[in-house]
Amino acid sequence: MSASTATGQHSGPDMLVVNLIHQSLRIDAARLASAVAAVGPGDRPGRVAAIGAFYGQYRGQLALHHRHEDELFFPVLAARVGSDAMNLAELTGQHDALDAVLQGVSDRLGALADPAGDFAVDHAGAVAALSAMTELLFAHLTLEERHALPLFESEVPAAEFKRLEARVRKATPRDRARFMVPWLVAHASQDERTALFRSIPPLRLFYWLTLRYYRRFDRALARAV
Repeated sequence: MSASTATGQHSGPDMLVVNLIHQSLRIDAARLASAVAAVGPGDRPGRVAAIGAFYGQYRGQLALHHRHEDELFFPVLAARVGSDAMNLAELTGQHDALDAVLQGVSDRLGALADPAGDFAVDHAGAVAALSAMTELLFAHLTLEERHALPLFESEVPAAEFKRLEARVRKATPRDRARFMVPWLVAHASQDERTALFRSIPPLRLFYWLTLRYYRRFDRALARAV
């Protein structure tokens, strides 16, 4: 605990958005794995291609989240607590490892969508690739939640964290934002939704304007819920 925290002078940041991102990544990793496991030869290209389109959005959200961490959040925390305290080398190494695993999932889903391929071989490959992605992703999120996020809460003032989040919103391309906002809301509890819309009031309208766009992708996983 920092001295400012101990004396009550430090106001910790609101980690709601980060927690919702992690929550959504975990939930949809499992949904993707279930959806792919359930497809049969008659689902390609059709439903397999639709699952692949959802995965493309999912991968884009994860890549964007990691870029924001590498370029904005992690440097700020490392400057306050040091790289070793937050396990920076391991966290960024996992980002690099996930990049390769995510590309592997894309390749396997592409092969699975091809009706000319061997379904049994391609299906097994896609299932295995998603399993590897899920294992590494969950390990990464757990490491971050154990070592980095508590330090953000104890060492980074709320006002500074809000400025970082504002920079993230400004740096987020609109095509990513129009999937991200309804995606996070879809996996939030009612209390979390209320808190999110209260903390960033413009998100409520943006959510309703982008919900249909998000559902075009999400319906590919509906039968796997």
